[in-house]
Amino acid sequence: MSVNDVRNNDLLNNINSKNYAAIEFENFGSPDELKIVERCNVKLLPTQIRVRNYATSINPIDFKTRQGLGWAAAQNADKLPMVLGYDVAGEVIEKGEAVTEFDIGDSVVGFVGFPLIAGAYAQHIIATESELSKTISHDNAYAALPLAGLTAYQGLFDIGKLQSDETVLISGASGGVGYLAVQLALNAGANVIAVAGLKNHELLKTLGDVTVIDYRNINNFQKLPDIDLWLDLIGGDNAISQLSAANNVSRLVTIPTITKDQVCETMADKLVSSDGMLVSLNKSQLTILVKAVEKGELRLNIGKYIDYKDAIAAHILAESGQLNGKIIITLD
Repeated sequence: MSVNDVRNNDLLNNINSKNYAAIEFENFGSPDELKIVERCNVKLLPTQIRVRNYATSINPIDFKTRQGLGWAAAQNADKLPMVLGYDVAGEVIEKGEAVTEFDIGDSVVGFVGFPLIAGAYAQHIIATESELSKTISHDNAYAALPLAGLTAYQGLFDIGKLQSDETVLISGASGGVGYLAVQLALNAGANVIAVAGLKNHELLKTLGDVTVIDYRNINNFQKLPDIDLWLDLIGGDNAISQLSAANNVSRLVTIPTITKDQVCETMADKLVSSDGMLVSLNKSQLTILVKAVEKGELRLNIGKYIDYKDAIAAHILAESGQLNGKIIITLD
């Protein structure tokens, strides 16, 4: 399913160096609201960098915002049309005179415009030095890293205070954030319990010494050992049901923002601490994650690469939850 019809086929063949294609929506709603538009590059400020964006990825915040759900949607309701996306994997093609860290031709990965500006569903994006990290070579797979990786890192270590030899339970462990969180926790010397469907157990076991349990059997949660940190990536009633069945949980970090208050308030009497979180830009952490990927210490789980002309189909697939791994939208 393509985003538009003949008009966009002509457009795609005539993008020049000053113009670029972007995927935007003018109204909240279904994936059919997405359409390709032509945009013109604007002059950079001295501190800005123009990146030729080769790939981005779909995160839950993208389709929730498009549906009109959540804080980012509420803040942008009177500013539509909007271009979604925060993950960038591309190449520096222009820079302002005050930029010193990056050069033309550098391969970069970025976490750009979070949470309100977004804009990564586009062939060209404007960023600052604080939003980008260099990579040793270009790979579209890097687009799966920024938002998911920073969420996992901050949830485990900044908010969750995870230490070596502690036991961490990660729900939704086969998802974009969970898959990275399992590896980061293992690399930190933690004991990891990964919660996922049976079909993903073997995948998670390939990551290391991981105890894997099936989320569909509530009896599994009643048999858990003491949990130092519970990283909740599913939220809502399912998270509450699982937490309620467990015997001893010390700290909780719940990621889904829409249900964080519900989960924290319901479980407050059972926990030493409970926190929701919203991922934030952190260049040094992003660089740590990039280097871990480059060294083979962190694997990226890519479910499918989809051309940006098929962005509607990409969103339909992402919302279905049927695909294991991140969906990468290629923009070249």
